[in-house]
Amino acid sequence: MSRWFGSGQSGRDRGRYVNYRQHLAEEQERLQQTLFGLIAVNVLVFVAWQLSRGGPMLAVMSDNFTVSLEAVVHGRVWTLLTSEFSHYATGHLFFNMFALWVFGRGAGEAIGWRNLLALYGLGAVAASVAHVGLQLVTGSPVPALGASGAVMAIAVVYALLFPNRTLLLNFFIPVPAWVAVTGYVVLDVLGVFGVSNDGVAHAAHLGGAALGAAFWWWTTQRGRGAPRPR
Repeated sequence: MSRWFGSGQSGRDRGRYVNYRQHLAEEQERLQQTLFGLIAVNVLVFVAWQLSRGGPMLAVMSDNFTVSLEAVVHGRVWTLLTSEFSHYATGHLFFNMFALWVFGRGAGEAIGWRNLLALYGLGAVAASVAHVGLQLVTGSPVPALGASGAVMAIAVVYALLFPNRTLLLNFFIPVPAWVAVTGYVVLDVLGVFGVSNDGVAHAAHLGGAALGAAFWWWTTQRGRGAPRPR
Protein backbone atom coordinates (compact mmCIF):
# COMPACT_ATOMS: atom_id res chain seq x y z
CA MET A 1 0.00 0.00 0.00
CA SER A 2 2.94 2.36 0.67
CA ARG A 3 3.71 2.62 -3.02
CA TRP A 4 0.38 4.36 -3.54
CA PHE A 5 0.45 6.65 -0.55
CA GLY A 6 4.17 7.34 -0.32
CA SER A 7 5.43 10.88 -0.56
CA GLY A 8 6.78 10.22 -4.06
CA GLN A 9 3.41 9.33 -5.57
CA SER A 10 1.53 11.87 -7.67
CA GLY A 11 -2.04 12.88 -7.10
CA ARG A 12 -2.94 11.19 -10.39
CA ASP A 13 -1.64 7.83 -9.12
CA ARG A 14 -3.56 8.18 -5.87
CA GLY A 15 -6.66 9.09 -7.86
CA ARG A 16 -6.32 6.01 -10.03
CA TYR A 17 -5.98 3.82 -6.97
CA VAL A 18 -9.05 5.34 -5.32
CA ASN A 19 -11.03 4.92 -8.54
CA TYR A 20 -9.93 1.28 -8.81
CA ARG A 21 -10.96 0.58 -5.22
CA GLN A 22 -14.30 2.25 -5.86
CA HIS A 23 -14.77 0.17 -9.02
CA LEU A 24 -14.10 -3.05 -7.09
CA ALA A 25 -16.57 -2.02 -4.40
CA GLU A 26 -19.24 -1.29 -7.01
CA GLU A 27 -18.63 -4.61 -8.76
CA GLN A 28 -18.91 -6.45 -5.45
CA GLU A 29 -22.18 -4.70 -4.69
CA ARG A 30 -23.58 -5.56 -8.12
CA LEU A 31 -22.51 -9.17 -7.67
CA GLN A 32 -24.44 -9.39 -4.41
CA GLN A 33 -27.45 -7.73 -6.04
CA THR A 34 -27.27 -10.27 -8.88
CA LEU A 35 -27.20 -13.21 -6.47
CA PHE A 36 -29.99 -11.76 -4.32
CA GLY A 37 -32.00 -11.13 -7.50
CA LEU A 38 -31.62 -14.72 -8.72
CA ILE A 39 -32.54 -16.06 -5.29
CA ALA A 40 -35.54 -13.72 -5.09
CA VAL A 41 -36.92 -14.93 -8.44
CA ASN A 42 -36.54 -18.56 -7.33
CA VAL A 43 -38.32 -17.80 -4.05
CA LEU A 44 -41.17 -15.97 -5.83
CA VAL A 45 -41.75 -18.92 -8.16
CA PHE A 46 -41.67 -21.26 -5.16
CA VAL A 47 -44.34 -19.13 -3.44
CA ALA A 48 -46.44 -19.27 -6.62
CA TRP A 49 -46.24 -23.08 -6.53
CA GLN A 50 -47.43 -23.13 -2.92
CA LEU A 51 -50.35 -20.78 -3.66
CA SER A 52 -51.39 -22.86 -6.66
CA ARG A 53 -51.74 -26.13 -4.76
CA GLY A 54 -55.17 -27.64 -5.28
CA GLY A 55 -56.32 -24.72 -7.40
CA PRO A 56 -56.74 -23.87 -11.07
CA MET A 57 -53.31 -22.17 -11.17
CA LEU A 58 -51.57 -25.51 -10.66
CA ALA A 59 -51.95 -26.40 -14.35
CA VAL A 60 -50.57 -22.98 -15.32
CA MET A 61 -47.51 -23.50 -13.13
CA SER A 62 -46.97 -27.00 -14.48
CA ASP A 63 -47.26 -25.83 -18.09
CA ASN A 64 -44.89 -22.88 -17.67
CA PHE A 65 -42.40 -23.82 -14.96
CA THR A 66 -41.52 -27.45 -15.71
CA VAL A 67 -39.58 -28.64 -18.74
CA SER A 68 -40.20 -31.74 -20.83
CA LEU A 69 -40.11 -32.97 -24.38
CA GLU A 70 -43.88 -32.57 -24.51
CA ALA A 71 -43.63 -28.91 -23.46
CA VAL A 72 -41.01 -28.10 -26.09
CA VAL A 73 -42.86 -29.96 -28.85
CA HIS A 74 -45.97 -27.94 -28.04
CA GLY A 75 -44.08 -24.67 -28.37
CA ARG A 76 -43.45 -23.83 -24.71
CA VAL A 77 -39.76 -23.29 -25.35
CA TRP A 78 -39.53 -20.70 -22.55
CA THR A 79 -39.72 -23.60 -20.10
CA LEU A 80 -36.10 -24.37 -21.02
CA LEU A 81 -35.28 -21.32 -18.88
CA THR A 82 -38.23 -20.85 -16.51
CA SER A 83 -38.01 -24.40 -15.15
CA GLU A 84 -34.59 -23.51 -13.72
CA PHE A 85 -36.19 -20.92 -11.44
CA SER A 86 -38.79 -23.39 -10.24
CA HIS A 87 -39.00 -25.41 -7.01
CA TYR A 88 -41.93 -27.24 -5.49
CA ALA A 89 -40.27 -28.56 -2.30
CA THR A 90 -38.76 -26.41 0.45
CA GLY A 91 -35.61 -28.53 0.83
CA HIS A 92 -34.95 -28.48 -2.90
CA LEU A 93 -35.16 -24.67 -2.91
CA PHE A 94 -32.97 -24.25 0.18
CA PHE A 95 -30.08 -26.44 -0.96
CA ASN A 96 -30.04 -25.00 -4.48
CA MET A 97 -30.07 -21.42 -3.22
CA PHE A 98 -27.40 -22.17 -0.62
CA ALA A 99 -25.17 -23.68 -3.32
CA LEU A 100 -25.88 -20.72 -5.62
CA TRP A 101 -24.73 -18.33 -2.90
CA VAL A 102 -21.59 -20.31 -2.00
CA PHE A 103 -20.39 -20.98 -5.54
CA GLY A 104 -21.80 -17.79 -7.03
CA ARG A 105 -19.86 -15.45 -4.76
CA GLY A 106 -16.49 -17.02 -5.53
CA ALA A 107 -17.08 -17.50 -9.24
CA GLY A 108 -18.64 -14.06 -9.59
CA GLU A 109 -15.64 -12.34 -8.01
CA ALA A 110 -13.44 -13.90 -10.69
CA ILE A 111 -15.61 -13.60 -13.80
CA GLY A 112 -17.79 -10.60 -12.91
CA TRP A 113 -21.50 -10.30 -12.20
CA ARG A 114 -22.48 -10.01 -15.87
CA ASN A 115 -20.72 -13.24 -16.77
CA LEU A 116 -22.22 -14.92 -13.71
CA LEU A 117 -25.71 -13.94 -14.80
CA ALA A 118 -25.00 -15.20 -18.31
CA LEU A 119 -23.58 -18.42 -16.88
CA TYR A 120 -26.75 -19.04 -14.87
CA GLY A 121 -28.95 -18.52 -17.93
CA LEU A 122 -26.82 -20.57 -20.29
CA GLY A 123 -26.40 -23.31 -17.71
CA ALA A 124 -30.18 -23.36 -17.21
CA VAL A 125 -30.91 -23.82 -20.91
CA ALA A 126 -28.15 -26.43 -21.33
CA ALA A 127 -29.51 -28.40 -18.38
CA SER A 128 -33.05 -28.34 -19.78
CA VAL A 129 -31.87 -29.35 -23.25
CA ALA A 130 -29.99 -32.28 -21.72
CA HIS A 131 -33.11 -33.43 -19.86
CA VAL A 132 -35.26 -33.16 -22.98
CA GLY A 133 -32.59 -35.01 -24.95
CA LEU A 134 -32.63 -37.88 -22.49
CA GLN A 135 -36.41 -38.01 -22.68
CA LEU A 136 -36.14 -38.22 -26.46
CA VAL A 137 -33.81 -41.21 -26.14
CA THR A 138 -35.55 -43.05 -23.30
CA GLY A 139 -39.17 -42.11 -23.91
CA SER A 140 -39.61 -41.00 -20.31
CA PRO A 141 -42.44 -38.43 -19.96
CA VAL A 142 -41.37 -37.11 -16.53
CA PRO A 143 -40.83 -33.33 -16.53
CA ALA A 144 -38.10 -31.58 -14.54
CA LEU A 145 -37.78 -28.42 -12.50
CA GLY A 146 -35.21 -26.81 -10.24
CA ALA A 147 -32.10 -24.62 -10.44
CA SER A 148 -29.69 -27.52 -10.00
CA GLY A 149 -28.46 -27.47 -13.61
CA ALA A 150 -27.69 -23.75 -13.57
CA VAL A 151 -26.07 -24.06 -10.15
CA MET A 152 -23.99 -26.99 -11.38
CA ALA A 153 -22.65 -24.83 -14.21
CA ILE A 154 -21.53 -22.23 -11.66
CA ALA A 155 -20.11 -24.92 -9.35
CA VAL A 156 -17.97 -26.37 -12.15
CA VAL A 157 -16.57 -22.94 -13.01
CA TYR A 158 -15.83 -22.37 -9.31
CA ALA A 159 -14.04 -25.72 -8.98
CA LEU A 160 -11.96 -25.09 -12.11
CA LEU A 161 -10.98 -21.61 -10.97
CA PHE A 162 -10.36 -22.53 -7.32
CA PRO A 163 -9.72 -26.31 -7.24
CA ASN A 164 -8.02 -26.32 -3.85
CA ARG A 165 -10.43 -24.12 -1.92
CA THR A 166 -12.00 -26.00 0.97
CA LEU A 167 -15.71 -26.77 0.94
CA LEU A 168 -17.67 -28.33 3.79
CA LEU A 169 -19.37 -31.38 2.30
CA ASN A 170 -22.68 -31.98 4.10
CA PHE A 171 -21.78 -28.88 6.18
CA PHE A 172 -18.99 -30.54 8.17
CA ILE A 173 -16.61 -32.63 5.98
CA PRO A 174 -13.77 -30.45 4.60
CA VAL A 175 -12.81 -31.36 1.02
CA PRO A 176 -11.14 -29.49 -1.87
CA ALA A 177 -13.61 -27.92 -4.28
CA TRP A 178 -12.50 -30.10 -7.19
CA VAL A 179 -13.15 -33.27 -5.17
CA ALA A 180 -16.63 -32.19 -4.10
CA VAL A 181 -17.76 -31.08 -7.55
CA THR A 182 -16.19 -34.07 -9.30
CA GLY A 183 -17.98 -36.34 -6.85
CA TYR A 184 -21.33 -34.81 -7.73
CA VAL A 185 -20.61 -35.17 -11.45
CA VAL A 186 -19.74 -38.85 -10.98
CA LEU A 187 -22.99 -39.43 -9.07
CA ASP A 188 -24.92 -37.81 -11.91
CA VAL A 189 -23.18 -39.99 -14.51
CA LEU A 190 -24.14 -43.06 -12.49
CA GLY A 191 -27.67 -41.74 -12.18
CA VAL A 192 -28.06 -41.30 -15.94
CA PHE A 193 -27.04 -44.92 -16.45
CA GLY A 194 -29.64 -46.09 -13.98
CA VAL A 195 -27.40 -47.00 -11.07
CA SER A 196 -29.63 -44.97 -8.77
CA ASN A 197 -33.38 -44.41 -9.00
CA ASP A 198 -33.72 -41.33 -6.83
CA GLY A 199 -36.04 -39.22 -8.95
CA VAL A 200 -33.30 -36.68 -9.70
CA ALA A 201 -32.85 -35.20 -13.19
CA HIS A 202 -29.21 -36.28 -13.46
CA ALA A 203 -28.98 -35.48 -17.17
CA ALA A 204 -29.91 -31.87 -16.43
CA HIS A 205 -27.08 -31.66 -13.89
CA LEU A 206 -24.62 -33.00 -16.45
CA GLY A 207 -25.86 -30.57 -19.08
CA GLY A 208 -25.21 -27.70 -16.69
CA ALA A 209 -21.80 -29.11 -15.76
CA ALA A 210 -20.78 -29.42 -19.41
CA LEU A 211 -21.83 -25.84 -20.09
CA GLY A 212 -19.85 -24.69 -17.06
CA ALA A 213 -16.71 -26.43 -18.30
CA ALA A 214 -17.16 -24.93 -21.78
CA PHE A 215 -17.74 -21.48 -20.28
CA TRP A 216 -14.57 -21.78 -18.17
CA TRP A 217 -12.52 -22.78 -21.21
CA TRP A 218 -13.97 -19.98 -23.34
CA THR A 219 -13.32 -17.25 -20.75
CA THR A 220 -9.97 -18.39 -19.36
CA GLN A 221 -8.14 -20.58 -21.85
CA ARG A 222 -8.58 -18.63 -25.07
CA GLY A 223 -6.20 -15.95 -23.80
CA ARG A 224 -8.51 -12.95 -24.07
CA GLY A 225 -9.74 -11.27 -20.92
CA ALA A 226 -8.87 -14.23 -18.72
CA PRO A 227 -9.94 -13.61 -15.12
CA ARG A 228 -7.30 -14.02 -12.47
CA PRO A 229 -8.43 -16.16 -9.53
CA ARG A 230 -7.69 -14.72 -6.12
